[in-house]
Amino acid sequence: MATPADTVELELPVDRKSAILASALAVFSEKGIAATTIEDIRARSQASVGSIYHHFGTKEGIAAALFGQGLDDYWVQLLAAAENQPTAERTIHGLIEAHIHWITAKPDMARFLFSRRQAVGPAYDPAIRARTAGHFKAVFALLKPWFKQGVLRRLPAELYVPLLMGPAQEYSRQWLAGRVELDPQIVIEELSRAAWLGLAVTKE
Repeated sequence: MATPADTVELELPVDRKSAILASALAVFSEKGIAATTIEDIRARSQASVGSIYHHFGTKEGIAAALFGQGLDDYWVQLLAAAENQPTAERTIHGLIEAHIHWITAKPDMARFLFSRRQAVGPAYDPAIRARTAGHFKAVFALLKPWFKQGVLRRLPAELYVPLLMGPAQEYSRQWLAGRVELDPQIVIEELSRAAWLGLAVTKE
């Protein structure tokens, strides 16, 4: 059975879908999610109202599809940067470096993803949660060899993402909100080190 977040992605040609979602992101960034209307998105994308409603259903459907698109793009970049690294430490560094590069390259989408409570309505949240869980599973698969070798700590699953991404996520929130001026490119080493120290098995 299709979920709402799956349904909004069907049938629409990729180029038109991308244009509508790109327009939605631009308007959400300018006006805020709550203040944006379907007419705002239609005017920016030059799509018909009927087409938007037919393929996305509502503004909430557009937001959920956009959120899913951004989430997938984010994790694809992180996993690509971390694959085939020679050590666990370099794997973690690859994840953090890719995270920083992504948020600086796509700040509007990054802000949108951080606004999840406003962006994803209750009807779409289960599908987004499942999508997110799938990406986390891919990260764990990438780290699994290092767990087996005893290089990374064995912890409850719920702790890995906060320890891995927590400092980088908090820095990103502050930077995207304009509350810190520290250049993102110069914090990569420290944030990677913090993640490594949080997960690595320490030698007594």
